[in-house]
Amino acid sequence: MTALKSSFEMAGIAGECSRNRRRPARLGRGHRARHVYARRVKAVVLHETGPIDNLRYEEVATPQPGPGQVLVEVRAAGVCHRDVIDRRGGFPFMKKPVVPGHEFAGVVTAVGDGVTDFAVGDRVVNLHRAPCGECDYCRAGHEPCCQRQMAMYGLTVDGGYAEFVAADAGSLVPLPAGIPFEQACFLACTAGIALRGLASRAHLRPGERVLVTGASGGVGLHGIQVAKALGATVVAVTSSQTKAEILRMYGADDVVVSTDGAFNRRVDGVDVVLECVGVPTLEASVRSCRPMGRVVVAGNVTVDRYPVNPGYLILNEIAIVGTHGCTRRDLEQVFDWVRARTLRPVLDETLPLEQAREAHRRLEAKAASGRIVLTP
Repeated sequence: MTALKSSFEMAGIAGECSRNRRRPARLGRGHRARHVYARRVKAVVLHETGPIDNLRYEEVATPQPGPGQVLVEVRAAGVCHRDVIDRRGGFPFMKKPVVPGHEFAGVVTAVGDGVTDFAVGDRVVNLHRAPCGECDYCRAGHEPCCQRQMAMYGLTVDGGYAEFVAADAGSLVPLPAGIPFEQACFLACTAGIALRGLASRAHLRPGERVLVTGASGGVGLHGIQVAKALGATVVAVTSSQTKAEILRMYGADDVVVSTDGAFNRRVDGVDVVLECVGVPTLEASVRSCRPMGRVVVAGNVTVDRYPVNPGYLILNEIAIVGTHGCTRRDLEQVFDWVRARTLRPVLDETLPLEQAREAHRRLEAKAASGRIVLTP
């Protein structure tokens, strides 16, 4: 495994990866464009769900931004475990063919009609989807639950495994200078999800004890840091002894190595569990809680169902809640922590876009700590 790299270690090389390919002509900063020169560009395309070899690196038409959209030149795209589930066919509503990837960061190169918040040259990073901003959920600050805008990158619309992506302007957040694209691309889906889950869904209070499962993964490593930033004590669970020291390095107060998933025999009485694995560890997470504890399910590595024991939940008044995505405000808070060095984005490895298959192989082999990132 390559050495982990924080955003501070990467700052000197931000934006310098693989920039020599021909690209559509760009306009100067602040200009607008309805269309770009229509040539073919490179992307990873999934024509049919299934094994890793179904990911095909090929030429596609340059996306054109429609009304309310911008064209983003992708500088970096995160590879999340959900991408593996998507590729395997975990979501029947996926459009095909589709460009995978729901984590990307880049530069605006063209602006569609009606867009006023962004201009050519802006650095941006995406949320999972574009909230409408008007429904009851959006008005209450719960944009990830918006029921009017159902487009999801890498599932129902093309995602970030490409040189360019047409993105809804409402799904983009300005990326502050000084945070590298390679680090920024995955922050919404790691630290942002952890922040929303712990603060908005579990209502974590300073001094509480948090258990993080799957702690060496993307959400887990950032979840440790988010919990610490919110004033919690953190117990991290991993199945790999070799990753235990990494978890301590990123702030875990205690590390439990559990190869059988029964970590509740060694950990109990926690206030909150950030559940990043899902069904395989959910029972142990519930039983690790104190009475009136809260379990936040932020990930699921399988599509299996969880057999809930209502009696145990009732008698112990344990709450299980889900969380996905994050709000613009959540991501802005994460950016503030990164700039203050309270939170260190964890990059496992950077690979060229054409090696998307290798990225998926590493994920399936559990060989990564933090995020693998693709750069066009």
